[in-house]
Amino acid sequence: MESENNIYKRLVNIGLALSAEKDINSLLERILREAKEIAKADAGSIHLRTSDDSLRFVIVLNDSLDLFEGGTSGREVTLQEILLSDANGDPNMSNIASRCAVDVETIFVDDSYTSDEFDFSGVRRFDLITGYNSKSFLAVPLKNFSDECIGVLQLLNAIDENGEPIAFPRSDQSVIEALASQASVAIENRRMMDEQKAVQVKLEKDVGNRTEELEHALSKLSEAHIILKELTTIDPVTGIRNRQYFEKVFRQELLRAIRQQSDIALLLLDIDHFKKVNDTYGHLAGDECLAGVAREIDNMLNRPSDVVARYGGEEFVVVLPYFTETNAVQLAEQLREDLERKDFKADGTHIKITVSIGVSSGIPNSLETGREFLAHADKALYRAKESGRNRVVNYTSK
Repeated sequence: MESENNIYKRLVNIGLALSAEKDINSLLERILREAKEIAKADAGSIHLRTSDDSLRFVIVLNDSLDLFEGGTSGREVTLQEILLSDANGDPNMSNIASRCAVDVETIFVDDSYTSDEFDFSGVRRFDLITGYNSKSFLAVPLKNFSDECIGVLQLLNAIDENGEPIAFPRSDQSVIEALASQASVAIENRRMMDEQKAVQVKLEKDVGNRTEELEHALSKLSEAHIILKELTTIDPVTGIRNRQYFEKVFRQELLRAIRQQSDIALLLLDIDHFKKVNDTYGHLAGDECLAGVAREIDNMLNRPSDVVARYGGEEFVVVLPYFTETNAVQLAEQLREDLERKDFKADGTHIKITVSIGVSSGIPNSLETGREFLAHADKALYRAKESGRNRVVNYTSK
């Protein structure tokens, strides 16, 4: 295994790369290839949960057999879906992937030919036909924000230095689960963006229709409640998430950090002397400037797990899961410098702005101490403004 520092950096880079993927098939392929490389696995697959409660293969890779189906291969996966329950409605616990999805827990199998915990008869038929040796398995659940299983990442045959299949080391579990967590967020975000895009196309097409007709059409859509929920989380001036959404997601990320005992960081940004912008150029230009600043922050912080929201007035808040104090301060300084260099165009006028940023970070042990991060970031922001503005201040108790 790589050093802990290298693994952390790698997970951050993987998160950034996943957030940049615009195509769901490319995203799934990137996830599986990264997992195979980290675990030194010869083969693997990703299953996504369907609406009729089964697991559908969406990508399969096997290096020894030179097999690639799904993803960007252009070839459909030929393997059948895995049912999560039998004809009587009882959970399917005989298949490793289905049990992983039902129990929402990681499963190791060191040797499928000596294990009697699962039904590997289908695997053995596959080996007999292909000459392959399906020895060790590692199944990891893909979970959404509510800890519900949306799919399974399954790896096959860890390979040693001599090219022989061995059992997956238990020490790999935390790293693969962290990757699976990033993958789940990326998949959910990609699905949400695809759904939003489809809805946007429809809304633009129907813009000329009367409000009553539009409401009637929306009522017939099975996903109407999702659309309405999404609309309530968007700030109308800036187009990014609003404070209500931030408070919900911040609580979820705090719970995750408490459970995993991982770092989390907050940035609180305030546009310096923004009242002068409104007084000099007017409120319309001020609103356009706010939207421009929001877009810049959003574009610069694009990991799947990052959350950027308007906190109020000319203040913005950024949630950074898995960010240490050093990384959070470096990122805040980069944000400050980039925004200072940017020339914002609003209502035909070019406007220059600066920002003050307060930083707070740590590993929370309860929701109460986690909420203190926000108060600390606010104090750090106050110190930044008091000491001259256009600067980053990291919270300390002194």
